[in-house]
Amino acid sequence: MRLSCLLNRWSCLLPAALLASCAAMPHDPLGAVKARARERLGAEVAAPATAQDAAAMAGRVQAVLAGPLTADGAVQVALLNNRRLRATLEEVGISQAELVEAGTPHNPSLSSSVRFPGGGGTPNWEFNLAGDVLDALLIPMKRRMAAQELAQTERRVSHEILQLAAETRGAWFMLLAGEQQLRKLQDIAGVNESVSDFAKRVHDAGNINDLELMELQVGWQQAQADLKRGRAEVAVLRSKLNRLLGVNGTQARWKLALQELPQPPASDPSLAAAEAAALSHRQDLAAARAHVAAMEAALALKHRTRLVPGLKLGADTERDPTSGYVTGPNLEFEVPVFNWGRASVKKMEAELRRARAEAEALEAEVRNEVEAAHTALLLARESAAFQKTTLLPQRQHILAETLLHYNAMQKSNIALLMAKDQEQRSEKDAIESLRDYWLARGELERAAGGKSFPTHEH
Repeated sequence: MRLSCLLNRWSCLLPAALLASCAAMPHDPLGAVKARARERLGAEVAAPATAQDAAAMAGRVQAVLAGPLTADGAVQVALLNNRRLRATLEEVGISQAELVEAGTPHNPSLSSSVRFPGGGGTPNWEFNLAGDVLDALLIPMKRRMAAQELAQTERRVSHEILQLAAETRGAWFMLLAGEQQLRKLQDIAGVNESVSDFAKRVHDAGNINDLELMELQVGWQQAQADLKRGRAEVAVLRSKLNRLLGVNGTQARWKLALQELPQPPASDPSLAAAEAAALSHRQDLAAARAHVAAMEAALALKHRTRLVPGLKLGADTERDPTSGYVTGPNLEFEVPVFNWGRASVKKMEAELRRARAEAEALEAEVRNEVEAAHTALLLARESAAFQKTTLLPQRQHILAETLLHYNAMQKSNIALLMAKDQEQRSEKDAIESLRDYWLARGELERAAGGKSFPTHEH
């Protein structure tokens, strides 16, 4: 009697479980990732599935590279063309397929056997068709768990997109500063060449000794060494940016849209605004929280199936030589005699505690990261402002005064050229300070989860 009641209950629950598995199809997770990139970066992410999609995407990349390349343009090319990002985007599809798999019941199994009578006669055939009923009943819980894992994958992939965008933007600013500094090094080398040539003429006239000549000429040699190192650094920076853009060959012949670094905006974001943005926008933090939710769902599922990990219900038919076919239901489940599942539950509980601790640790690290980036930004702004408003104007004033003394025949050509050299070097230092500011600002925006802060914020 109990068995018939249980079978009747299963016959009612099984169709309901199957309907639940088909009722809620998964949303478009890749579309959510793309929308998040548009919202945070103002750029498109593409995952070409066909040759036509790949050709269209290549055309968009070529169109951006054909014109002067801005920082935003570099980010767009990287999101469309970086091969490693394409591979990362496929993880979303894999996780989505796992969600569909979690909502699909396992196929039933069919087995058969035949037995031959020892004295001859009709063989005894037996057929068995069985399906895992417990698996079907637990489909809603497994779907919820897989949905949490999909959410974790979405957040993790979004974090990779924001990381690539931040790295590409920083590489763009590094290259712009490198090219600007290289032009300044060329100016410094030209000034020092003039000093060396003039010193040679003065030495030939007997007005300076050999030691003074070498001291003046070594400046030109040092400027040549700095120029060679600057060219090598620009080549390395350009190669790094090309790697992030995913371009090579003729595609790598693009030109930067700017010749000089822009000046800092009127103001920088506050620490409170940056920290609030990080806690709500950091995708790695959201992924860690989604991982905790997935572990909680997995533990709840484990608690429900600890004692009965599998329960199969089916029908069995056998051809009896004397009475014909004999058909009836069969039930199969694992008897928890030796393994009661306590160890696996304890393991998952420990894994859940670890996931919670890792999420809490990451949140603390995010707060510290934002604070450090904000402090670096304020110091970089202070340094850039000091270079622009104090040190560089002083060098320019010294050059102007030296020119006046030179015109009054109170300073020599060498003194004038040396003053010009110092003024050029101060300009080079100002470029470095401005570069450090933009890198620090990009690092703060990266730490805040790709948040682009308005320049008028106080």
